[in-house]
Amino acid sequence: MQNPNNTLYILHGSRTGNSKSAAVLAKEYAEHLGLRAECMSMQEFEFDKLNKVNNLLIAVSTHGEGDPPVQAEDFYEYVHNNTFDLKNMNYSVLALGDSSYKHFCKTGKDFDTRLHELGGRKVFETGECDIDFEENARNWVRSAVDEFSNLLPAKEQKQKKNFVFELKLDDSQYNNAYNARVLEKRMLNAKDSSKRTMHLRLSLKNADFTFEPGDSFGIYSTNSRLLVDRIIQKLGFDPTFKIENKGRKSMLKEALVTDYELTVLTPVVVEKYAALAGNDELNKLVADKKKLEEYAETRNVFDLVSDFPAELEVNDFLSMLRKLEARLYSVANSRKISPDEVDLTVGIIEYEQDEREHEGVSSSFLLSRVEEGEKVPVYLEPNEKFRLPENPETPIIMISTGTGIAPFRAFLQERKESGASGMNWLFFGDRNEKTDFLYRDEIIGFKDQGLLGKLNTVFSRDHEKKKYIHHDMLENSHELFKWIEEGACVYICGNKRTMAKDARKALKKIIREEGAYTEEETKQYFKKMKAEKRFQEDVY
Repeated sequence: MQNPNNTLYILHGSRTGNSKSAAVLAKEYAEHLGLRAECMSMQEFEFDKLNKVNNLLIAVSTHGEGDPPVQAEDFYEYVHNNTFDLKNMNYSVLALGDSSYKHFCKTGKDFDTRLHELGGRKVFETGECDIDFEENARNWVRSAVDEFSNLLPAKEQKQKKNFVFELKLDDSQYNNAYNARVLEKRMLNAKDSSKRTMHLRLSLKNADFTFEPGDSFGIYSTNSRLLVDRIIQKLGFDPTFKIENKGRKSMLKEALVTDYELTVLTPVVVEKYAALAGNDELNKLVADKKKLEEYAETRNVFDLVSDFPAELEVNDFLSMLRKLEARLYSVANSRKISPDEVDLTVGIIEYEQDEREHEGVSSSFLLSRVEEGEKVPVYLEPNEKFRLPENPETPIIMISTGTGIAPFRAFLQERKESGASGMNWLFFGDRNEKTDFLYRDEIIGFKDQGLLGKLNTVFSRDHEKKKYIHHDMLENSHELFKWIEEGACVYICGNKRTMAKDARKALKKIIREEGAYTEEETKQYFKKMKAEKRFQEDVY
């Protein structure tokens, strides 16, 4: 370890590489200023040396519902579960996140709060970055490192050449997307269902990667040309207007089709538009955070520019938009059954809001703009935080609704093909049994074969009084707790705002009441389950 008094330590915790790119840039700029700097991942850092570090920069992303990425988990737990004196530490944090999630940048904010609690002195304000993170990250690197240059002695003279603030992005997953041929598209719901869910089978022949149950695939889609035309017309733009896009000239319409997020609004995007629009009614909406979140929840960019008209310049409009991101879908099969194929379960997003039809960008792309035999660009997104237990004798409890059944179909196929002896218990819920029991024949088959020791289904609209998964969990509390006490792993997959939250709450109640624990004891029990990877979630 370098002299901690004279060295700037830069730690990164990243899922896709964006935090690492910011950390590397910080190291390069620090060395340009003549400072001694060390840059490493949080996994590489020796935790017990933290209280000897006097100068620290952290760049970390947030995963899902406010969780640290896998690379940062252990360091996060160490910092939050140990007490040491950091009164000699100077620090600053760069927090990366996605503003479409409620707990935006939570991991970085948590590090900031904890380092302060332990006596650290923040020398530059915490930076916050959304999906379009590059500009904020560059500005944070420049300002934070400049602050440390006033605190640390230069080991050598500042380099005379001008420094180029360029992030070296790890975009290999995008550049190396695999073009998967669509082998099958079929609906899983009955025709008279109130919603649609599609089973998608893709060929992975000659792909240079392998997947495991629990992983996901990202699918790159494009926006509906009709939606793009409506937005351009509403704003009075010329669709052939030439813009600079990804280092090349392209027409506005094509850029909006391929590169910008139009079907999802976030409060941040609305706030950016409000700053450009100068609309009093919109400013009132933005000032009320609850109403702002409610508005963004079900609207798209066309709604925004229609509800609050404004005269904008093309580049100003583009500057407020987010990049069009790939959509992730959980693997729904085991490679042991189909090694050169992957099954995905796609919920078709379609609804009416304010007398306007809305649809999801990826689900509508797969449903209406891609045919069987055509190819779609995909990449593998491994998920080490959602894995079957290593011991095949370990029992598992799977809790899901709707498309959340996908990874559990893969789990059951995998357990069957590998001959795992552990008991399996599946909770599955949806609207109506007759129309919405996804993969019904297979699931019933697993039950008849004995692979599924227990199967609980809950169809909310088949009851006079709506019943949900968490109600069924509570009705089976004694046996659920017995399985957990015997070492079962519990998995939850489904909607993060409704089902997953309610199931998690029910699980804690079961532990508290069946175990006769206090609130604190329940909290520690649940924490231990998570630490032992006996509680895992994949929510969306």
